[in-house]
Amino acid sequence: MVEKISLSHQTIARRVDDLSSNIADSLTKRLGACPFYSLGVDESTDVSDTAQLAIFVRGVTKEFQIVEELLDLCSMKGKTTGQDIFNEVKRVLLKFNLPEDKLCGLTTDGAPAMIGKHNGFVSLMAKSVPQNVITHHCIIHQEQLCAKALEMTHVMEKVVSTVNFIRAKGLNHRQFQAFLAEMGADHDDVIYFCQVRWLSRAATLSRFWSLLNEIKTFMTNKGKDVTFLDDASWLNDLAFLVDITKYLSDLNIKLQGKEQFVNKLYEHIQSFVHKLELFQKQLNEKIATHFTVLMTRSAHSINHDKYSALVGNLLNEFKNRFSDFREHSDELKIFADPFGTNVTNAPDMFQMELIDMQSNGDLKRAFSEHTLHTFYSKYITWDSFPNLSNHALRFIALFGSTYCCEQLFSRLKSIKTKSRSLLTDGHLSGILRIATSSVPADIEHLCKQKQCQVSH
Repeated sequence: MVEKISLSHQTIARRVDDLSSNIADSLTKRLGACPFYSLGVDESTDVSDTAQLAIFVRGVTKEFQIVEELLDLCSMKGKTTGQDIFNEVKRVLLKFNLPEDKLCGLTTDGAPAMIGKHNGFVSLMAKSVPQNVITHHCIIHQEQLCAKALEMTHVMEKVVSTVNFIRAKGLNHRQFQAFLAEMGADHDDVIYFCQVRWLSRAATLSRFWSLLNEIKTFMTNKGKDVTFLDDASWLNDLAFLVDITKYLSDLNIKLQGKEQFVNKLYEHIQSFVHKLELFQKQLNEKIATHFTVLMTRSAHSINHDKYSALVGNLLNEFKNRFSDFREHSDELKIFADPFGTNVTNAPDMFQMELIDMQSNGDLKRAFSEHTLHTFYSKYITWDSFPNLSNHALRFIALFGSTYCCEQLFSRLKSIKTKSRSLLTDGHLSGILRIATSSVPADIEHLCKQKQCQVSH
């Protein structure tokens, strides 16, 4: 029977369209049951210089079932102004029958076209809907902007130029790998640094530090000037940067992932701020306990005041950013910790329900024993707590980052390559929907609509 199956490119394209359309129909039905939804929107350019606008939707049903899916991928051939993005999003909402009065949140990458005060997409969208919409600048992107406060270009430039010398030419790279194998090094290569990859700086610096002696010997044999590797002050700066970027990398990993609640993301940021405060205090007291790599350096050569000031710059950035999350911290508190909320300070609509909830011992035990999602979905009823349930739905539906968009763009680069640059916009969107969706296609229904054409 297999030989009777048509595998022509036209047939494959039609099957992709069928599967994508079926998944989109199922998604439309699921979203129709959601009283709230939010959008995660980001834009990137593909290999053919076409701007691709990724629109993700996150809805939640009254039973607290989360629907987080790619809503659509829009290919934008011309300009990508805030107005253009706004028009595309409006068209997609209409396509999926999503009422605008159910929109509770917008999360973007923070580009000017997205968050421009007057003509940005977020501003235009907020003006077009009757209700207040919670808007967020991607929390991961904000964390990366904060990291730029570590102005240690004199370290990064030397590290990057050295790594590029080793890896840019095939002969140098092969010789270096052979040298590491001969020396019995702990690692078999150095790691490229890429500005747009969230975790690459920490990985590059950590590997560079681990192979410091091998790199010095190899570069010297190649006749390269590596006198900076004998500079105690430069090596101290490198050690400090290895440590602090490791902490930033760990934070970044915590902020990644799908279906994370906004309150948990903001908790990670608050926790990191407290760590930075501790680091600064201890460095002022000439203590570097939590900087394990820096601690390997000679104590009398470490400029604690210098590193305390750098940590202070980073701390100030973290305190100045994330205002969009701080703005809703009181509302987040009611959602994330209703038992720890001061009833008298809560909005009137929640006060009676909070008193009932905080007086219920069974609910208090359930809250301490289960996740937030399980607590609201299994123990909080609409009859007893309508306002708190509604409030929880809104915050569960929110995106805290555009991580899902970035993940999609990584897939897009693997799918639309130079050898497949003629892939049509419709097929590209269909392939990505099939590749990323957790909504299953109704294969049985699709098969019943087809008829096998046997040649004779």
